[in-house]
Amino acid sequence: MESTRKALIGMVKRNPHDHNLYLLKLTEFKSLVEAAGYESCGVVVQVRLKESVDYVFGRGKVEEIKNLVEEKKVDAFAVYNILTSKQKYNLENYLGVKVLDRYDVTLEIFDKASTDELSKLQIELARLIKSYPYEKLKASFKYRVGREHPWKRSSGEYIYHSIVNTLKRRMARVYDELEKRKKTRIEQIIKRRRIGSPIVCIAGYYSSGKTSLFNTLTGLNKPVSPKPFTTLSSKYYLSNRYGEVFLVDTIGFVHDLDPKMLESFELTLNDIRFSDVVILVVDCSDPQSIMLFRLSTCLDVLKNLEVDSNRIVVALNKIDLLNEEEVLNRLKTVSDYVNPTPVIPISAEEKLNLEKLMSTVFSKLNQLKIQQYSFI
Repeated sequence: MESTRKALIGMVKRNPHDHNLYLLKLTEFKSLVEAAGYESCGVVVQVRLKESVDYVFGRGKVEEIKNLVEEKKVDAFAVYNILTSKQKYNLENYLGVKVLDRYDVTLEIFDKASTDELSKLQIELARLIKSYPYEKLKASFKYRVGREHPWKRSSGEYIYHSIVNTLKRRMARVYDELEKRKKTRIEQIIKRRRIGSPIVCIAGYYSSGKTSLFNTLTGLNKPVSPKPFTTLSSKYYLSNRYGEVFLVDTIGFVHDLDPKMLESFELTLNDIRFSDVVILVVDCSDPQSIMLFRLSTCLDVLKNLEVDSNRIVVALNKIDLLNEEEVLNRLKTVSDYVNPTPVIPISAEEKLNLEKLMSTVFSKLNQLKIQQYSFI
């Protein structure tokens, strides 16, 4: 049996007045590191107004991290901050272990969860976009491009350019394939609209119960897991249970996801962007601070995807895990936070309030249709 890999977690906190938010971010990041297959064995936080250009952390802190890496015999150093190629290269050389930022950690989870060709293609593009400048930097140091004696330079530069061009070709191949698929997907969406059935996308933070709700509304049995990113590629299903509608289950959100990652998953995220209504699933069994933290993240992502608030219905999920008073408190808190967006308390697992949820969704669809015709 393969032994569990160990990881030390690090973060540079740039706001000295932040006493709470960074703890929520670290809690989230620790969960992601563990989902990627590592055992967390310590956390190092440094407060700096500006990240170090060379190592992210200051020199003294890097020495402290090196001692912890050796003492705890870790396999990786996982950094919350997004690293430049130079920072990653320097840290790996100095610490002698694999260094991951949150982009890399998310990709490792995606790798574990991907089962279909589309998600694998999108993951490959995301990895190439991130690794291209890093591999270029590594190759330039390895082959000493521009630093050798003239009689050696041509050989080193030839190998360097060969590596760089190979990466460029791979990136172009994957990008072209995804562009073709994007056009096909948009054509499919247009075809579904011609059928006359609205498209309702189920979105939300990872592990909020999106797929459980999708299964309950459709009668399907898609895999459900408490681990993040069980769903990577969108799945459409024409449902007639509460009125004819295309229901879509899609990728879960996560806080501070790098824009380059979002760009790579544009094809999947377009399913949210082009939907008529979005059911935003919120796990109300989370501690209130985490619930609001995740809700805020989801609203930011939807805003970036140009989903207007009037196209959103919030499903306050997992009410079966709370008592009545707690449910009422969470309902008021979330309703005040997203006002005037409707909030419906539900339990996908226990099939509670689903009729009310879908009734609200269809009311929203009718309202949007009336608004659309009023501008014609």
